[in-house]
Amino acid sequence: MHKFQGLTEDTYNFFWEIAFQNNQSFFHANRERFRNSVQLPLLQLASDLAPYALDIDPDFQVRPSSVVSRIRRDTRYSKDKSPFRDHMWLGYKYPSSYTSENFVVYVEFERESFGYGMGMYAPNPAMMQEIRGRILARSDTFLTLVNDRAFSDLFQAEGETFKRPKYTEQREDILPWLNLRRLAFCYSSPELSRTLRPEITDEIIEAFRIMKPVYRFIKGLD
Repeated sequence: MHKFQGLTEDTYNFFWEIAFQNNQSFFHANRERFRNSVQLPLLQLASDLAPYALDIDPDFQVRPSSVVSRIRRDTRYSKDKSPFRDHMWLGYKYPSSYTSENFVVYVEFERESFGYGMGMYAPNPAMMQEIRGRILARSDTFLTLVNDRAFSDLFQAEGETFKRPKYTEQREDILPWLNLRRLAFCYSSPELSRTLRPEITDEIIEAFRIMKPVYRFIKGLD
């Protein structure tokens, strides 16, 4: 039986309230509420999902405290100096590495939507060059995987393209993929009521199962 029994209405109420009262005094006054309504449930969900994340990639860091995002923002290099996030996520990636260095498997919860998927947080030229090489070497396999009905019905491919295409001589059906600067596969839904029930865990586990072959192709594991 899963530990995670769903989020609560107060999870999303907290996100809305901290969005409009994004300051130290509000957070300190609501620290225990954050712990009970946001952090602890997500730690439970991360624990439940750990074996299924490892089935995708056995090198993932799955310690819940490392998987669940922090509520405090790193504002050192940002124009936005808001100290706290108004959303949270789970991110499965390699240990001792930055999110920007990884093709991350994620689950996210925002004020008006939730979702899950995998991909790059920001353009990573070296990683994309490796992915292009795998696509070029095994184009038919890649297209079969991303066009599989179960996968394509659930996940939307996302990513910025080059302003001027760098690849023009390859097959037409793979050119759009080769000219991406960043690649992600995402699912998002406004139906927050689904996250209030224990069954959301099984929904995410099934999504992990569906994304596994594409992830493993992208990473060169299969």
